[in-house]
Amino acid sequence: MDNSVLVLGVGPEQGLGVALCKKFAEEGYKVFGCGRSKENMEALKAITTSNGSIEGLVADVTSPEDVKEIFKVLDKSDTLLKSVIYNAGNNNAKPFLEMDLDFFQDLWDVCAKGAFLVSQEAIPRLLKSGGSLLFTGATASIRSRPPFTAFAAAKSAERSLAQGLSKEFGPQGIHVAHVIVDGIIDGDKVNLRFPDFANSKGEDGKLDIDSIAENFLMLHKQKKSTWSFEIDLRPWSENW
Repeated sequence: MDNSVLVLGVGPEQGLGVALCKKFAEEGYKVFGCGRSKENMEALKAITTSNGSIEGLVADVTSPEDVKEIFKVLDKSDTLLKSVIYNAGNNNAKPFLEMDLDFFQDLWDVCAKGAFLVSQEAIPRLLKSGGSLLFTGATASIRSRPPFTAFAAAKSAERSLAQGLSKEFGPQGIHVAHVIVDGIIDGDKVNLRFPDFANSKGEDGKLDIDSIAENFLMLHKQKKSTWSFEIDLRPWSENW
């Protein structure tokens, strides 16, 4: 039976989600990447690796029905689920008095509600395999400032969920960890939308996507005697 990994929150090719899929596939895993865009998931299935494989699943992590369906697909795949990576996020900014409930709720749904739904499905399966449950955090996970107040509320809720799960299920053999990405990721999201800002960061002033993914793999492979709950990653020039 093959070992499998589920990566949720997979977007365009030059993004962290795809990098995570590639990194774990290169380790020999059968990787299931999940995102809301059918186009992105079709492109994901076209990626070839020398060791494992990658399959794309179209789903919305905020939908209980979609999340259950994701794990039904995994159950039918004749694989042993070894890691679930919750990489879904939607960093939007707005001054507090200009936001409405829908804006606030949308951020919370993706970061907190989705993490809850996925964790409830993932944990019973990971208890059988002794695998890992990894979350992608952000600067906002531990620090709130305008105009990112709503995003910080959502990401800090996700972090608290992860910490509680780590304390509850770590002793039962599941490695739950949270990765704080403190800086600008060197991917399409910033390079295409804000090229001048991206260029202003200079050499090595943005987080290299493949290096971020390498840290997730490191957490997954950590020995039980030295488990980390949280690591923070930032460029050498980032103020913190």
